[in-house]
Amino acid sequence: MDINSLLSQTYFDNTLISYLIFFLVTAGFVVIGKTVYYFSKTLLKKIAKKTQTKFDDILVDMVEEPLVIFIVIFGLMLGWGFLSFPNYPMIPKYFGHIVYMIVALNVAWFISRFLDSLIENYLLPLTQKTKTDLDDHLLPIIRKVISVIVFGIAIITILDEFGIEIGPMLAGLGIGGLAFALASKDLISNLFGSTTVLFDKPFFLGERIKVGSYDGTVKEIGIRTTQIETLEGSIVFIPNSKFTQTEVENISRQWARRMKMTIGLTYNMNSEKIKKAKELIREAVLSEEGTSKERIMINFTEFGDFSKNIMVIYWVTNKPNYFEIVDRINLKIMESFEKHKIEFAFPTQTIELVNK
Repeated sequence: MDINSLLSQTYFDNTLISYLIFFLVTAGFVVIGKTVYYFSKTLLKKIAKKTQTKFDDILVDMVEEPLVIFIVIFGLMLGWGFLSFPNYPMIPKYFGHIVYMIVALNVAWFISRFLDSLIENYLLPLTQKTKTDLDDHLLPIIRKVISVIVFGIAIITILDEFGIEIGPMLAGLGIGGLAFALASKDLISNLFGSTTVLFDKPFFLGERIKVGSYDGTVKEIGIRTTQIETLEGSIVFIPNSKFTQTEVENISRQWARRMKMTIGLTYNMNSEKIKKAKELIREAVLSEEGTSKERIMINFTEFGDFSKNIMVIYWVTNKPNYFEIVDRINLKIMESFEKHKIEFAFPTQTIELVNK
């Protein structure tokens, strides 16, 4: 069989030449799409940057990828014109459905990106100028809701194109309402939790909080979850419903951070030495900037198993430098104890031998 007879063979009502033309036309428009994308990146963006408004920059940036897809789809449709399937009518039908689905999702993608970019470039700067933090919390949720609505409309049109009637599906929700309500229980509770966070304001973006065993900085408040960056550097997604069920400790709103420790002295320390130790501890705390001068508690509280214990409680008002201040106070206590021959206790055991 020579090459001409091979190319003239029919497969699904079309010759290999027809299929080759289809793929060549499609490939040609892929190249055109890539060229348009390169032209947009190198020339159109430079032209848009020279104008005073941001709108054309946003439009060029958001339209370039969806435009490439539209060009490829146009080439696909043009190449499809060289094919025919008189004996296989289902092939053109499903091809049309698939192309419609791609176009609908591409349009939804463009609209969603375009609206999100408008919000980011126009609304976001306005919210940063306001005194309230409510709009800062609401804006990320609004952006997600817009995206869900746009893609929801696209999916409905796609289902309609495939001949799936939306009316009976929505009516079916009435029959399966209980099952739907049970399935959406967590979603509803998370939505209620996000509403609680927005209006009760237990924390804001950027604040450090403790929720259960997690301790970290709030990075994002979403519709379903809140993102927290822990002290270890990992990102934890906490369901918003948890904020209505458990206590939230807002560390950023503390007026000061408390330091509590127990200092054990050896049992050979007499009462004068203990009084002197208490005096030296107080001096170390008071001498350090960034600590409360009123709220200091230093008390001889316990005769321990191997030490006489002094409980020390004070508050660090300079919270960002908490650990540095505690470090300096501890060093001052050690230096003053060494100077006055006051010894720290360590676990000891005395064994008494009795001769019988």
